[in-house]
Amino acid sequence: MDIEVRSKKEIIRRYIVFGISLFVMAFGVSLVTRSLMGTSPISSIPYVWSLNTALSMGTYIIILNALLILAQVLMLGVKGVRQRKIELLMQIPVSLLFGVFIDITMYILSFWHPDEYILQFISCIAGSGFMALGIALEVVADVSMNSGEYVLHIASQKLKKEFGMMKIMFDVTLLLIAVGCSWIFAGRIDGVREGTVIVAVLTGPLVRLIRPYLEFVSKWEKAPSDSCAIKVCMEDDAEEHSPKYPVITIGREYGSGGHEIGEMIARELGIPFYDNAMMEMVAKESGFSEQTVRDYDQRLPHSLLYEMIVHDYTVPLERSMSKKDALFVAQSRVIRRLAADGPCVIVGRCSDYVLRDNPDCIHLFLYASSEYKEHRAEKYYGIPQNQVAAYVSQIDSTRREHYAYYTGRIWGDSHNYHAVFDTSRLSAEAIVRAVTAMVTAGR
Repeated sequence: MDIEVRSKKEIIRRYIVFGISLFVMAFGVSLVTRSLMGTSPISSIPYVWSLNTALSMGTYIIILNALLILAQVLMLGVKGVRQRKIELLMQIPVSLLFGVFIDITMYILSFWHPDEYILQFISCIAGSGFMALGIALEVVADVSMNSGEYVLHIASQKLKKEFGMMKIMFDVTLLLIAVGCSWIFAGRIDGVREGTVIVAVLTGPLVRLIRPYLEFVSKWEKAPSDSCAIKVCMEDDAEEHSPKYPVITIGREYGSGGHEIGEMIARELGIPFYDNAMMEMVAKESGFSEQTVRDYDQRLPHSLLYEMIVHDYTVPLERSMSKKDALFVAQSRVIRRLAADGPCVIVGRCSDYVLRDNPDCIHLFLYASSEYKEHRAEKYYGIPQNQVAAYVSQIDSTRREHYAYYTGRIWGDSHNYHAVFDTSRLSAEAIVRAVTAMVTAGR
């Protein structure tokens, strides 16, 4: 069982990062609002009310957050409130601080009233970028969320709905209320324009792009003493379980023969082989049925763009409400456990990324020409000739999207692997000999 223990120093650093994240998010919201192209969904109602009353936008954001906290209390009930009272109480200072930051950043940007559409557009894009950076920092801090994010998580749990769908429904509801209030107050629509759509669509993918570059913040958060203790434990564990051979991971294009070559390598070295056999392990780890695991295996159920828009970027992957995210986390745990148990061959499942920090690994990638893959798919997997080209292309595309979605890397990029082989030019036996030579040379 993994138990995370944080020192006082680390907790303080995490809250510093969280405070910075709130200010950066507030600056992004204000920059989008000052672009005059609309504002973000969560701030649309406060913005409309601030335009038509004496209170500031930040004040109305505090009021809105108070209503969202009340909604959480009603959904949780007495027992739920007792269990989550710390989370509920923490939202009060967070809401106050975010509202203050909104007013401060709106004041800082009070000079900014772009008249030209291109400047408005650039301002909106830049604001989305600052919002994405703020969200990414919030995830790195991993100490709290704002009320809008909490209410969505609780609603998702209560209604047993995917976070993404709840997010869409929540944003649409806020925008409709903002439009209605604006029309009643001023007889026109304020705060909801094309910039609102840009923010809703662009922020999530930007978070995914920015997040990998914030690893230095994660390292800074951890106190040196904690890092040393963790390092000692890892070194002791490595000495106790030092493998005779390395763990070998194999990424592969569909039809390139990765499964067969993986089996041959495992047989040659006398070590375990894991591919489809992992399904049962992942099912036990996740609590889902084996059929569900197979349905989600190495693929996204919707388009990559759709997944990037509705994905829950507000929490670390381990606490996501998404079924596919839960399966990926369970799968990653199984892979790490197999690697810790000793040398083996693992095919697919982003295993090269999951074990990227494991020094006892060799990462391989197998690819082949389209003609070779289509011939194998038709001959060994029974794909009809008139469908084989489209089928092979589709499987590779889903694997590429799945890999990019969860790793932020390019599938098949040689920089991610120790060796890359073209199976349409090299025989399986030659590849096995080459890998065996790599293994024995590194012992």
